Amino acid sequence: MTATNTYHRPSWSAIVLAAVVICATLGSRDLALGEDLSPAVRRLAEYKLEPTTESLRGYLASLQPTPERQQQLRELINQLDDPVFARREEATRQILRQMGGVAPLLAEAIRGDNAEIRWRAKTILEQTDRESRSLLGAVFSAIQERKVAGLSAPLLAVLPLCGDEHLRQQLRRALGVTAGPADASFLRQQLAAADPQARLAAIVALAAVMGQEADADAILLLSDASEEVQATAARELANHGRREALPVLVRLLESSETAIRTRAIQTLRSLTGKHFEYTVYALPDQRRQAVAAWKEWLAADAMTAPLAFPLKDVAISLGRMLVCDHTQNLLVEYDTAGKMIWEAKVGTQPWACQGLPNGHRLVGSYQEKSLVEFDARGQQVWTFAGLPGGPTSVQRLESGNTLVACTEGGTVVEIDPANKIVWQATLEGRPVDARRLEDGSTLVTLQNAQKVVELDALGKQTWEISGVGQAFSAERLENGNTLVCAIGHNKVREFDRAGRVVWERGAFVNPYSAQRLPSGNTLVVDTTGVIEIDQQGTVVNRLARASLSRAWRY
Repeated sequence: MTATNTYHRPSWSAIVLAAVVICATLGSRDLALGEDLSPAVRRLAEYKLEPTTESLRGYLASLQPTPERQQQLRELINQLDDPVFARREEATRQILRQMGGVAPLLAEAIRGDNAEIRWRAKTILEQTDRESRSLLGAVFSAIQERKVAGLSAPLLAVLPLCGDEHLRQQLRRALGVTAGPADASFLRQQLAAADPQARLAAIVALAAVMGQEADADAILLLSDASEEVQATAARELANHGRREALPVLVRLLESSETAIRTRAIQTLRSLTGKHFEYTVYALPDQRRQAVAAWKEWLAADAMTAPLAFPLKDVAISLGRMLVCDHTQNLLVEYDTAGKMIWEAKVGTQPWACQGLPNGHRLVGSYQEKSLVEFDARGQQVWTFAGLPGGPTSVQRLESGNTLVACTEGGTVVEIDPANKIVWQATLEGRPVDARRLEDGSTLVTLQNAQKVVELDALGKQTWEISGVGQAFSAERLENGNTLVCAIGHNKVREFDRAGRVVWERGAFVNPYSAQRLPSGNTLVVDTTGVIEIDQQGTVVNRLARASLSRAWRY
């Protein structure tokens, strides 16, 4: 998706395409693209990079050119207006080969008076931004997948280039894998870095490497100037059952930042099991009662209440988005930069998909009444044929079973890995979406009945909200509310348990599905493509592609 979010660092667009210079310097061997490689490693191989410490250290170092190289870049930018066309083209090619440090210089050139230089500088930035973010994300993923050690310092050095939260998340995961006990001293030094993102990344990595030995470091960060660092340190402490985190988490429920409130309430709920009807995006006056309940609990019970730890992992973003194209019969995957990184031809009319935490992809083909699971490398690892109806939703459960809404068959089924249907419920009203909830009940969207229902383990209805229109998806949120997307209704709505609309946003064209993201934003599929909106309804990302039926950010 094309990012339009506001967190930008001026040097970001500097990461560009041509890694040929690095490859020649490192003398890295070619990786045959026909080998059994993950998408990230295949991406590296396109630029003759290897998932090794030596190769990736060289790439990361190249993102920060020396002063001498910066002067050469200034000269090349001036050459963009050379009277000789061939020299202008050669200057363009050389700038494109530079993978860091050139963006501020190009930005300066774009603001200049020379029309030719302005045009060429702008073109270079536009051409390189998406590709370069994709490549850097692939580097982070490859470090994690291959457990490439020894890159702690190079990773933190390029953190300022990551102006996109998905990239920062990928970098933090890579840092947690590449760091070892020998890096503890370096990571502790980073806890005093000026950049809060560096402090945040360092405490996450330090906790991953040192475990409870990092608790003392995390306690110091509970009073950090950055609320994001506070929330992260509190979560690391909560993961070890340290009650020092509780007052900070409760205080952060009153943060002015939605993302901070979201992180705090996710940690508190996971740790304590309490809810108190707190809604992260509600106005301060509307949150006040729930916050007061949390403060009362903190004063009365926090020091003695049972805590559940280690924390149950919240959804981990891999920085990918999976979409079904039901007219071209394709399952397509995009990275955080909106670049297509993988696709597969699937059965006729794919109308269900889910990306899994291990990088696998599930897809259901409506016409063929079948399911396919692809692994991270794109190989089929599981199939199921002969569903009682065309699938319009699919969910992999913690048990390894798969829950499917079989629309025309009027059923929801649960299938085990051995392809046996182990649970089934028959419903009238055209079930188009099914989600298994934490308490074991099943949330089902009934399009023709215009309602969303809950079923118990015996298939008996225990709850419903009606009059929601031609609903096509429903998701139970952390706060207990239900996010509903209905065809013919131009807004995505959130209902409380009593069926009241407590939030609605958007101006969509026949929306099919909606997914609430960990950031608090909402991802929506309509007839124009995929749209991400923030809590105020502002569009922050968009992928223009017609004929999509479902999307899944993971």
